[in-house]
Amino acid sequence: MTYREAVAHGEKVLELSHIADAKTDAWLLLEMGCKIDRKFYYMHMEDDLPDDLLKEYELAIKKRAEHIPLQYIVGETEFMGLKFKVNSNVLIPRQDTECLVELAVEDIRNVKTQNRCEFNNAADQKNEQKVKVLDLCTGSGCIGISVAKLCPDTEVTLADISEGALSVAKKNAQDLNAGVTLIKGNLFENIEGRFDYILSNPPYIPSE
Repeated sequence: MTYREAVAHGEKVLELSHIADAKTDAWLLLEMGCKIDRKFYYMHMEDDLPDDLLKEYELAIKKRAEHIPLQYIVGETEFMGLKFKVNSNVLIPRQDTECLVELAVEDIRNVKTQNRCEFNNAADQKNEQKVKVLDLCTGSGCIGISVAKLCPDTEVTLADISEGALSVAKKNAQDLNAGVTLIKGNLFENIEGRFDYILSNPPYIPSE
């Protein structure tokens, strides 16, 4: 099966399974699964897809046909221009949650700038306290890690009750080189001290 035939086959399977963006998803699964771009595709579209990649692609199409989210299949998603790992232990970050991060980052920067303007000398600026941020119910860590990357002079703590979620958040922090602290606990359990900002977008799913 050629690259072109594989995409067409994937699109047809997804359409039959009533996937809304069948054409887009079929291409994205090929692109990410085979690690190719549009340029490579158009130069090699009539070439046969290697057997191992074809099997991987067909498995990915099968999962998507079962309405498993695309991001869980490829294992990552984009948030605030950063790549975050995701799996079934965490909810997929939504684009509208970026508004929360943008508002927090803007306020943190404004406060920091105002404080620096009020300092009388360089010694005061050197001893300036770092802004402390708590990301409660962190999940993938996308909120807190994004703040840590965009405001590198902050102290960010990520907290979640789920070991699985914290494992994902830890991996994302490592991959994105974000210096954060991770705490396991139910809401404010095991949280100590005071924070300048408490951010949260908890999972709004039925308890059962």
